Amino acid sequence: MNLIEKYSKAPECSEYNKQSIDKLNKEQKNHLEKLLEKMENSGATRPLDWALSEITENIPQFGRFLMLKGLYDIINDVEENMGLADDIDESYENDIFEVAEQLKETIGEEGLNNFLKSYAKGIMWQVTNLIDEGNYNSNGEPNWALKELANENDNKSERFINGLHESFNEFEEELRDPR
Repeated sequence: MNLIEKYSKAPECSEYNKQSIDKLNKEQKNHLEKLLEKMENSGATRPLDWALSEITENIPQFGRFLMLKGLYDIINDVEENMGLADDIDESYENDIFEVAEQLKETIGEEGLNNFLKSYAKGIMWQVTNLIDEGNYNSNGEPNWALKELANENDNKSERFINGLHESFNEFEEELRDPR
């Protein structure tokens, strides 16, 4: 069974998605199959909505998915984040690991990790909004935005990645548990 069949026969597949698949030509179906495979290999649990949107609406959903996945990888890497904070923030006078140990004594390791992940999620929410808004201005400052770049294997043009905030809060449900 190919991936299109797998996902279109899943109980959660909407009638809208089934109709959208039926309207695709052979080239689009081949592209959908490849995109579903890439997304599944990247950890997506429900790639059909993303992939169909990319093909039918020309929204860089795989790029959006990978960006959000990267943000959530950062959110969930508490140990690395503390190490980086310790290395980078020269203005913080205490040893971050000693402070973390003190906090663990009070709220436990799981409590501390959950707090730090939640805090990081708040920061990443602000990052997604900053990326989504970009810097489109007319006051002479440089403009910038996040863009998906075409590679030698794809014929698509460069597309802007935005709307990250639209998927951010529910994104954890989109990923396979890496354990």
